[in-house]
Amino acid sequence: MINTATACMLADYKRWADLRLFDSLAALPPGEVDKQRVSVFNNMIGTLNHIYVVDCIWQAHLEGRGHGFKTSHGLLHADLPELRQAQKDIDHWYCDWSASQTDASLLKPVEFAFVSGENATMSAGAMLMHVINHASYHRGWVVQMYFEIPAMPPVTDLPVFLREHDPQLKTQKAPAAAPSCVGLFASATNVLPDRYR
Repeated sequence: MINTATACMLADYKRWADLRLFDSLAALPPGEVDKQRVSVFNNMIGTLNHIYVVDCIWQAHLEGRGHGFKTSHGLLHADLPELRQAQKDIDHWYCDWSASQTDASLLKPVEFAFVSGENATMSAGAMLMHVINHASYHRGWVVQMYFEIPAMPPVTDLPVFLREHDPQLKTQKAPAAAPSCVGLFASATNVLPDRYR
């Protein structure tokens, strides 16, 4: 399903994307990160806390221990710098964990219980892939909130990470495309680069 090289690349990508997002959030106008918005987690900091809590839960599963969380919606760190450091620490844990794995250990089935109490089994590699996927999904929620400000969100796409970290990866300039109709409408999408239109 997943090998050690892919596990390490995905963990490094998550660490990079989280850091890039937190750096961008720190530069937003005061009050934007915890401003009430239409969201399951109420605001940017609430969404980021959800990512962090889920990372902690799956870390516990991978370590074969309990985690003590009754919900994944708790606000553990209301302060952005404090949450940034906590996220940085757990991202490093996932990078170290991935580097210590073998192809065989990533296939090993791990028994665990969801927060709901339901028992399940997944491979260690599938657990890591879930953590990476989950964080990417919810970083997208935070990015959507940028357009309410409006502000330009950071680009955290995997190909951008790979281009920045692999000097052998060459990119070619795409031919000029005809302008899209998006620019004709006044909205936050006007601040997006062409790749998002």
